[in-house]
Amino acid sequence: MPDQSSSGTHDWRADVRTRLASANLHSQDEADLVEEVAQHLEDQFAELSIEIGAVAAREQLLAELRDEQFNHAIDCRRQRTIPTRSRTWDSSSLWRDVRYGLRSLFRNPGTLVAGTTALALGIGLTTMMFSIIYGMLIKGLPFEGADRIASIYYLDPEQPEDGTLPLSDFTQFRAQQKSFETLAAYHPGVVTVGTDAGAERVGAVTTTAGLFEISGVRAFLGRTLNVADNEPNAPPAAVIGFALWRDRYSSDSTVIGKIVRVNGVQHTIVGVMPDGFVFPNANKIWLPLQESAATLNSGEGPELLVIGKIKPNVGYSRALAEFSTLSKHNRAALTAGTRLRTKGTEWQASVKPFIQAYIAPRIYSLLYAMLGAVFLVLLVACANVTNLLLNRAANRTRETAIRTALGASRLAVIRQSIIESSILATFAALLGSGIAQGGIVAFNRALVDTDTPFWMDIRLHPPVLVFVLLVAALASVVSGILPALQTSRLDVNAFLKDDSHTASSLRAGRMSRVIVVAEIAVSSALLVAAGFMTKSVIKLANINTGFSAVGVYTARVNVESSDSSTQQHFFEAVERALGSIPNNAGVYVGSALPGIGWSANQVAVEGRTYATPQDRRFARTLAVSAGFFETFGVGMLSGRAINSTDRMGTLRVAVVGDTYARRNFPNSDALGQRIRIGEAGHEGEWLTIVGVMPTLFSQSFQNPYPPEVVTAFFQQPRVTSASVAVRGGGELANVAAIRRLVASIDRDAPVYDTYSMQGALDQSTWAPRVFGTMFIIFGIISLILASIGLYAVMAFSVSRRTREMGVRMALGASAGNVIALVFRQGAFQIIGGMAIGVVIGTIAIRGARQVLFDVQPSDPSVF
Repeated sequence: MPDQSSSGTHDWRADVRTRLASANLHSQDEADLVEEVAQHLEDQFAELSIEIGAVAAREQLLAELRDEQFNHAIDCRRQRTIPTRSRTWDSSSLWRDVRYGLRSLFRNPGTLVAGTTALALGIGLTTMMFSIIYGMLIKGLPFEGADRIASIYYLDPEQPEDGTLPLSDFTQFRAQQKSFETLAAYHPGVVTVGTDAGAERVGAVTTTAGLFEISGVRAFLGRTLNVADNEPNAPPAAVIGFALWRDRYSSDSTVIGKIVRVNGVQHTIVGVMPDGFVFPNANKIWLPLQESAATLNSGEGPELLVIGKIKPNVGYSRALAEFSTLSKHNRAALTAGTRLRTKGTEWQASVKPFIQAYIAPRIYSLLYAMLGAVFLVLLVACANVTNLLLNRAANRTRETAIRTALGASRLAVIRQSIIESSILATFAALLGSGIAQGGIVAFNRALVDTDTPFWMDIRLHPPVLVFVLLVAALASVVSGILPALQTSRLDVNAFLKDDSHTASSLRAGRMSRVIVVAEIAVSSALLVAAGFMTKSVIKLANINTGFSAVGVYTARVNVESSDSSTQQHFFEAVERALGSIPNNAGVYVGSALPGIGWSANQVAVEGRTYATPQDRRFARTLAVSAGFFETFGVGMLSGRAINSTDRMGTLRVAVVGDTYARRNFPNSDALGQRIRIGEAGHEGEWLTIVGVMPTLFSQSFQNPYPPEVVTAFFQQPRVTSASVAVRGGGELANVAAIRRLVASIDRDAPVYDTYSMQGALDQSTWAPRVFGTMFIIFGIISLILASIGLYAVMAFSVSRRTREMGVRMALGASAGNVIALVFRQGAFQIIGGMAIGVVIGTIAIRGARQVLFDVQPSDPSVF
């Protein structure tokens, strides 16, 4: 044997095969033993050659190979051999391949780290997104038989989100139906709850009997509402939530029978619900619906949300069929009545699972679109690992050929490849679970101050962990199947005849290039979406609101009196009290806050005629006190602002935004013009325009700077609720302090929605910020993975064509020609993948337009 100086040129497998020639082992055992022993000798040689030199190390290892102890190992292996049956998938061979796969991967740390990281990113993002969907849409309500809790309603074809029933129809349907165990109708809202500790604005439900029976949850103290409580003449009763009982009644066990004031009306507390029960709409108090349906015709009565619990042996399709049949009897009355906007239009019956009816369809679409996006990221990661394993397989063609020549079956070769990809996927699943947990924590923190469904519980639930295992298994198969099939098709005879065929024996290059094109296409599609989201997030972070939110603290205040004079005096007193806060630089009282509380109304201009009521242009309207302009730093472009003299009995005035002035008075001055707010036939009094201000930001993602009209708050005839704000008055940030201040004026006036102005703005724009940022992350990760995949394929291609490039240069090609050759190959893949991806991304972004802020899906700058 010629002398060699390194294990890289010494064929240890040949030495082991020679040593085993007379052992008469099973061919598969012989191939496995050659791999195991040769691997061991290579590792030992690498260590010993440093200590005693390459020649001495080689002689020592060859001596060990000839030792009698090795014969004993051969005999043990021969005794375990059962030549008469296939042992491809027995536990010992599987474990042997796992050990070999681990050793092989750890000897190639680049493949191990790159493959694990790529798959971990894909698995982590996919798991995080599935956790969000599972916790919000799949897990369901926290009640027994929650999958049978349904919403029942008439669906107006002209208003798809109008999911209610009139009280009369609910009563008839409840008496006639046979599909539901229990039915209940309710109306959600917000009420003022007054106790000795003060007043509070809380979520409430006014409901018929049966609501609590649907959930199956019993009262923690006392009882729930019953049929007798719904009688019109019954004493007003109330069931309070655990949080209200704890915070307002100090967990008093004798609270049953005590009085609670609800909107100024005394109710007797009959029950307290367990901790965490807020069904059906994050409520803190439940009140009986005390209206009689006996004298109502079909289609009459208050509009109510209806829920029920379907019987165990009745499915949704059967319940829907029954509801549709029963509702046909009411359609004539409905068409003749006022419920239908278009004569002859028929209502559609609908029976849906509660969560499916509660969550808007666009949210469903968005969440599943995002899950599809992260699955694409996972596919890009799998494609990267596929390329890594293809390149690795191409570099191991000699080893594979020898194993096959020694009797290893095609199935054994495939198994080895799948096992190696499974090892990578296992490591990636562990790391990906950690990435998912980090993403879930960040997502939950982003939703802390938002109004999320009460049942939403986003964490790594056991089903989510099962999902991780399934995704890891899928990733291992997707990543490993192509390398496995390519390796198993190796032409052993061609390889053994001519080692120069190594590069062509395994045709991995073409397959890798196709995979990279797919990677780039997917990444480009995600980057299109990420580009739109990035522009949205950047615009959100740099909104030119037209007003200042720095140092401004806000709250919402209600008064229960129905007397307009009392209302005026109350809010005037609130304004004076806020003005007494030390170091304030402005005090505001108004119908809502700028930027997030505008109302859309039709506005008519004096002297103009309108062919149809719809011809009147819409504008955003806001009623403000004189302190609005100082508190929010809004300057005037012309004319004057609303001032303290603009009260009842004086000239009714308005200030308009410059957008409104330009659109409605393009050729004349807006000052002195008169306008009237309201629909035709329901307009208010004429208002004289006394000033023009800059157009301010308004809570509309598609039209953030619409025409605006500001009126005088203290010229409103009736006001029961107002937003208040103080600039520089840090005491307003203290909820207890502001409640004491307002309670000194009216103890039953609740104070709620206390935020800094910037916090209020952030809360109103959380959806595009959170989901937009997630899309950006998906796109960036996908781009990184695709870039790495392209680099790996190009590097592999160049390494395999070194001889060809040498021949080209020997025949006269310049270095520039060779470089251009490589760049052309990469450019074709990039251009092809981008073209496909941009088309896919263009289609996809139109489905996510509801989270875009001030960006159109056709914006050319993004492309």
